[in-house]
Amino acid sequence: MFSATSDTERPTHSCSITALLAHRSLKRRRGDEQRLQESCVDLLTRHQNPSALLLEITSHGEARDVSCDGLNADIQTSVLEDELRRRSEQMQVPVGLLAVRVLSGNIRDLIAHTDANTHRVLLSAEQRTDVCALVKSARALMSAGVFSPELFWQEYLKLQPVLEVTYHLHTHNILTLDFMLDRDAAAVTSWITDQLKALCVSMTTAADEQHMHHQILSTVVCVLVRRAFEDSCHKLSETCGSVLDAMMSWLLDSVSERGSETSAAALWVQVFDASVFGVCVSEDTLQRFFTHSLMRVLTHQPVFKVSDAIAIQSEWTFAKTLPLLTALFRKICVVFSVECVLNQLQQVLETHEVNWRHILSCLSHLLVHHSQTQSLLTDLLSRLLRSAFDGYDLEKMITVFLLARQASLEGPAVFPSYSDWFKLSLGGSSSFHAKSRKSTVFLLKFLSDLVPFEPPQYLKVHVMHPPYVGGKYRSLLQEYVTLAKTRLRDLKVSLEETSIFEVVNGSAGATESPAQQDVEKAVTLFMSTNKIPATVIEASIFRRPYFLSRFLPALLSPRALPVKSDARMTFIEALRKADKIPAALYTSYTDSCQRETYRQKQGVGESSEDDHLMILREQFLHLRRMMTDGAADGDVRAQLSRISLTLRNMHPDEETGSDVITLNLDSPDSTHAAVANLILQSFCLCLLDASRISPPNRQGSWPAVFVKVLLGHRWLVSALIHRLWDLLQHQVEALSATHVLGLAALQVELHHCRHACPRVQLTGSSAVALSVSQCVCEALICSTRSHMALCLRLCVAVLSYGLCRANAQSEDLQNFVPETLYKKAQYVMARLVPETRAHMSDEDTSDTYSDVSDLTGRVKDSAVALWRNAQIRILKKLPQYQLSFSEWLSAELQVQRSQDALADPERQEYEQWACEQYYMHMSTHDGGCEGDMTQICGHIITAVLDQHTASRTGDSSHEHTDSCLPDLLSLLQALLYEVVVTQHCASDETGHFLWDLIDSRCSVTPDSDSIGQELKYQQTLHNVSRVLVLLPAVLLVSVRTDRKTLDCHRMIEHISHVQRRACCSAGLLSFNLTTHFLKAVMSGSVSCAGPADAVNACLSEFSAQCPLLLLSAACWWRRLSAALSSQWKRLTGRDTLPQQLQMLDDSYSWSSRLVRGLVSAAPPAPSWLLAASLHSSLRGSDSEILKRVLRQLDETDTQVSLFLFLYSVIELISAHLSEQAVACVKRVRDVSAYLLTHLVHDSDWLRLFDQSGSDHRLSHFTSRVASPQILRLMPFAFYSILTAVESEVLERAIRSPGFLYSAAVCYRDLSQLFMNSSQQQVLLEARRLLMSSISLSSRNCLTLSQRKQLCSEYEQLDAEISAALAHLT
Repeated sequence: MFSATSDTERPTHSCSITALLAHRSLKRRRGDEQRLQESCVDLLTRHQNPSALLLEITSHGEARDVSCDGLNADIQTSVLEDELRRRSEQMQVPVGLLAVRVLSGNIRDLIAHTDANTHRVLLSAEQRTDVCALVKSARALMSAGVFSPELFWQEYLKLQPVLEVTYHLHTHNILTLDFMLDRDAAAVTSWITDQLKALCVSMTTAADEQHMHHQILSTVVCVLVRRAFEDSCHKLSETCGSVLDAMMSWLLDSVSERGSETSAAALWVQVFDASVFGVCVSEDTLQRFFTHSLMRVLTHQPVFKVSDAIAIQSEWTFAKTLPLLTALFRKICVVFSVECVLNQLQQVLETHEVNWRHILSCLSHLLVHHSQTQSLLTDLLSRLLRSAFDGYDLEKMITVFLLARQASLEGPAVFPSYSDWFKLSLGGSSSFHAKSRKSTVFLLKFLSDLVPFEPPQYLKVHVMHPPYVGGKYRSLLQEYVTLAKTRLRDLKVSLEETSIFEVVNGSAGATESPAQQDVEKAVTLFMSTNKIPATVIEASIFRRPYFLSRFLPALLSPRALPVKSDARMTFIEALRKADKIPAALYTSYTDSCQRETYRQKQGVGESSEDDHLMILREQFLHLRRMMTDGAADGDVRAQLSRISLTLRNMHPDEETGSDVITLNLDSPDSTHAAVANLILQSFCLCLLDASRISPPNRQGSWPAVFVKVLLGHRWLVSALIHRLWDLLQHQVEALSATHVLGLAALQVELHHCRHACPRVQLTGSSAVALSVSQCVCEALICSTRSHMALCLRLCVAVLSYGLCRANAQSEDLQNFVPETLYKKAQYVMARLVPETRAHMSDEDTSDTYSDVSDLTGRVKDSAVALWRNAQIRILKKLPQYQLSFSEWLSAELQVQRSQDALADPERQEYEQWACEQYYMHMSTHDGGCEGDMTQICGHIITAVLDQHTASRTGDSSHEHTDSCLPDLLSLLQALLYEVVVTQHCASDETGHFLWDLIDSRCSVTPDSDSIGQELKYQQTLHNVSRVLVLLPAVLLVSVRTDRKTLDCHRMIEHISHVQRRACCSAGLLSFNLTTHFLKAVMSGSVSCAGPADAVNACLSEFSAQCPLLLLSAACWWRRLSAALSSQWKRLTGRDTLPQQLQMLDDSYSWSSRLVRGLVSAAPPAPSWLLAASLHSSLRGSDSEILKRVLRQLDETDTQVSLFLFLYSVIELISAHLSEQAVACVKRVRDVSAYLLTHLVHDSDWLRLFDQSGSDHRLSHFTSRVASPQILRLMPFAFYSILTAVESEVLERAIRSPGFLYSAAVCYRDLSQLFMNSSQQQVLLEARRLLMSSISLSSRNCLTLSQRKQLCSEYEQLDAEISAALAHLT
């Protein structure tokens, strides 16, 4: 429009720059370049259309050849500038205005044909190239001073701007967004908002378009955020903020209106990725933007009332929240700490009307994604609850309850159940509402106001676990309970249907079969604690209708009882003994069980099930014919669907609510055994028929569909697992190759569908619930020759079939091979196929991609071929597929030596390879020991200890005499010998790894009130002792750096704190342990400069700190002396024992002579040691010999008599504990009574029963040699002996100083010991003796403080004794 002369007037110059540049590919001499340049300049200067000139110059700038250097940007700008100036002079128009109009006209023409699908936001690729060229030219003209952004803005505003054009103008600093907003904020705000929405809607899948989307969005948003939040006083702050708010509202509206995620809204969510802003926005500005955005989300359209939130908040859990909203919360909250977000939530709740859906969804997001949210939320709820009761703030109470309920909806993994929270917050006397009547009334009124809106599960919690209310306000609580129960009746919800173990998490659905779930939970708890759960006891009292009408019928459902009592039978028997089962109901249960057993033995079944079985058989036959005929995949699926319908008709009322199947392997599911047999047989035959037509990798998906059909019926899964366990463990010989292949395919498909499988919890197992495929793998054992052969065949088949399926579906192999089975494959293949060991050790990499599809050869050849396959071997690098050394040891110890597939030399060779070549050099990360011999030894010792205590699920552990334990112990001895040899060159701490290992097994001290824990601990100590005596004795002590003394402090600690607890045979260490410990001292002394001095120093340390070892040695000396003397002579060549050992021999000789009536001087030994030797020599002697010995002791050493009395008391307690014959107990008690008769004149004998922590040497010695169990029973021995002495001796004992106080304390302890026991006769005799002692004692027998103490303690225990003590005369 600005051209004065048309192109047709200059025909001689019709060539354009395009034509000129198109011929530049021809070679030209350098001398012609000057003439060519002049021609181009002349052509350009004679061009009459500035707009076309601008577009042509800029659009072909990139097509220039390297030889056109002269035609550069400066020349183009110069030519364009000259032409614009010439035309402005002709038209009498300012050059700046002309340049603006030329540029705006070109832009108008370019965007006039914008694609409608892009909503006039984006340009096409060709348009984008032209616009970029125009913008660059405009930038050059602006630098030359002939282009005005101000004028261009006026022209640009008249257009219908396109966001991408604006983006290019902004990035080239021609028209920035800041400039445009500053000039006309209202118009630009509306336009940018519409353009941003259109940009989100126009999202495409092309990579370049997506990149442009991201660039435009990030640029625009960075400008808006910077201007809105960098300086709140800036005049554009409010304007830019309004754009961002409008986009946020559009985003949230798109979610709430459509109820689902849209791609447009999802694109805007990406704006909240912190990486979008890069360095364009400061951290403080970004924090303010995200804080503002979070507040906008939480306060957007507060349409939900509090009553709505209370009623439907279960629909707003994390799992039910739209992914778009979850993504928004995740991106916004990522820049804050959890504490900061919770503080913002609290602030918004206190100052704004909120959208409860967004508030609670945000809280769920925090709980699921951030583990620390639970503790922070608990603190916040506590603070809000305190504040609510302080100010009687109803809004805060509502907030607390909504937040707590929302948190509990996410499950116990992230927050306690609502029931637990309610009891903890409001169920105690220290709760916030318990301070005053006003607070209590406030709480109860608040709960009452909630009743019309609350879901029933919360009302149940409030009724079953009501808030704490003082006695004076119980009527108010009763009013609320009545109101809640009325509401529950209106909702047709019965309290009696509520489980006693129910964890209320607020889910809307009712729990299915609560009584059955209660039974399973109660049986599990009973098996783990060996006690009836307290919850069951409470239910039998406080919820008796539910207990009698729901719980007991579910527990006592008729079944065929196993021969050996299972967990359920044991639990029922415990309830019967506790009188919790009515006699008539128990009789009916036993009769029904007998009828069920008879029915199963006679094969009597329901006719309807037989009909269904016949239909199933016909359907499976038809399925086999379809396989043989090569039917289409869709036809096979249709037939499987019909089979599924038949299975569903067999159990139309099947419950599917729980995700876990509880399986009792001790009680076979014989009811559905025929169905399980038919299904397994049909699957194997179908696989065989299909394999005749095509190999497994070309059979389609029918096996997976078949397995999914089975998994849809929980009762069938249970029956199949029972049948598979029976086949794999008890019918190994009956499984043919067809069966093995079918079972392998079934196992592969079960593993592939593991995420759709219900979990299986084996009854009596403490392990977590397993997948179905893992549960079947657990049935595969390797204890005998036949089981190993089956395991090898099945593992080869599973790996081969899994490899075919993985390759056919282009998936990872681990999706088809179970981890447990792969570990068993590593174990059994290396054991039975020695050729695979090199491949497992990565020693042979030949034939890496071996073909394993041909399994017609021998199984062993197939195993070797499998381990040559890269896909199979690479699984071993995954942590979950690695067979660790500990797992290998556990499997090896389960093998029965008498039925092992390997001969003894082969087994020893295999075990040596596994320990010294395979696991020795393997890294710890891969399950090995990294070359550390002590780790190898430690793992073996741990495995041996675990064998005695661990129970295997579904299979009783074999007797240790028939396991591979001797072979592993022999290997352990060889490995420890190497440790002993290398220890001479190591530090004195090397040998402590054994003590660290042993003490770690005994570190948990059991509760003294728990018999089960105490017995378990005693068994652990027994196992530790058995292993301890098998270890080289020299490793139990170490030589100090001075090479003069031994470091035996770990042995002292072990004996004092661990072995002392296990001393039950007369309070002594066993003979084997005593011998082993003393041999350790002697063996270690050889490495010292003076062996005899080292032994003496070490045993002196034992005498001072741990007298139990020497005490036991004195008692066992008759058997011990020969072994120690022989070893000492072998080690040193000397006949004379070290002084401390010689003292033991002298004490034994002295006691023997004394018993024979020969008078001799006592050797220089401690009184307790002489008494120990004498006590050992007196065993089996008659009363006359005892009297003679005591008379002799009265003349020489009365202290020996005191210690002799102590050992007699310990022997008496041990006799009771071991339940020896009555005559034996009477003999020991008579000896104790006779000793007391001789000691009654000396009040020191009372010190033996003092357990108050006195530092008296007798009390201190007793506490170091007697086990805790014996110490607890000392009061029992006290009264047992006193009741056996004559009345005259008893009177003298009563007059002993301190007797009454000791007797009262002993009776107090005895009462606590036997309070719930059947030994009431013992208490009665003890009480009679104590009352008699009080009547014979004077007031001076007790100090004032003792009298006050005893009166206070007996006030609750026995008021009569308390009164008698208070009135002593």
